[in-house]
Amino acid sequence: MHLRNFFVAVAFSLFTAAAVAQVDIEHRRTLTFQTGAAIYQSEETLGGFGYFWFNENHYPWTNTALRVIYAGVYVDSEFSYYVGGNTNTAIGLGAGGGVYLDGITPYVKGERLAQQTFDGDDVGGRVFINQTIPNPTPLPLNVRASYFITQFYYRDKSVTAPTFTVPTDFFVQTAQAELRFGGIEPGLLSKRGAELYIGLDANYRTGFEQFGPTVPTVVYGRHSEYQHVFGSLGARLPAGPVTIGARVCGGYGNDIDQLSAWKLGGNLVNIDPFAYTLHGYYLRELFTDRFLMSNLALSVPVHEKSNLALHFYGDWARARGVAPLAREYHNYIGVGTGVSFRLGRNLDMLVSYGYGLNAVRNGDRGGHEIALGVEKQF
Repeated sequence: MHLRNFFVAVAFSLFTAAAVAQVDIEHRRTLTFQTGAAIYQSEETLGGFGYFWFNENHYPWTNTALRVIYAGVYVDSEFSYYVGGNTNTAIGLGAGGGVYLDGITPYVKGERLAQQTFDGDDVGGRVFINQTIPNPTPLPLNVRASYFITQFYYRDKSVTAPTFTVPTDFFVQTAQAELRFGGIEPGLLSKRGAELYIGLDANYRTGFEQFGPTVPTVVYGRHSEYQHVFGSLGARLPAGPVTIGARVCGGYGNDIDQLSAWKLGGNLVNIDPFAYTLHGYYLRELFTDRFLMSNLALSVPVHEKSNLALHFYGDWARARGVAPLAREYHNYIGVGTGVSFRLGRNLDMLVSYGYGLNAVRNGDRGGHEIALGVEKQF
């Protein structure tokens, strides 16, 4: 992913995957930007993640809610209506579209396959129904059913080889069911929350044809139907002055290719499902159809007035590769550290370093990644 993609990445999580399985009722005006790069023996392209998030409950009318995400060359919006004035039941619709979001930059053992990169755009819409189920705990329990229609467009980049066939333009219908018990505060330096999430989806492509290298012929994707099952259990809780974050998640996919695969890797935090954090690896380096992952984070405050804090990270994943990666299971381990602080009014910054113990770089093991995150609440 290149610099022009910085402000389109958020649409993946909010449009193609419907990451929020409940109606957000919080007042939000948030500007977020994260970028990461490998250092020493790197072939990683410059990548990042950024957006402006507008969210308001009972807006523009009573018993409605509006969320708008603006990400430079991409925009996504979602409108919810509380049925009969009952905030436990909401129906809604969303729409979005933009360019460069769906491009692919593949890596194998740390080497970028430049001649197999390509750009992708999309436009589409969705309808959903969300039900909040009363329960004896203080945590919300939500179930949500959604139906998506999305049109994808793909094209060569200037470096794409003539012997590589990019995906055809195609149309996807998606049926999705989600359950979310609890919730975790969003944001660059999120500090509280507990959540159990389960999501299932079935997808059908129309107009899709196989793609991949033609000399020699290797098919990277051929299936018009594919499915995902994903689960996550995590929490961020205070332990005295320290904040501890832990999560276990995993996914099982059927007939998955690099377009529909989960992407693991990078120091960027709290940006899934666009990418799942694995410190020390390239951003979205690993394509997988089946994986199990755990993340541990420890935040230690140093100076309260300036919000100065130290962060320590540990990540582990066992994942099966999707072409062009070998269809094999491998273990991936990453560790990292970072420092966060506040500049001016409500402007938070996070600088981090990650080391990928199993990252292959020039035939050796050990990958180095740095990242910068900036977030402002209005």
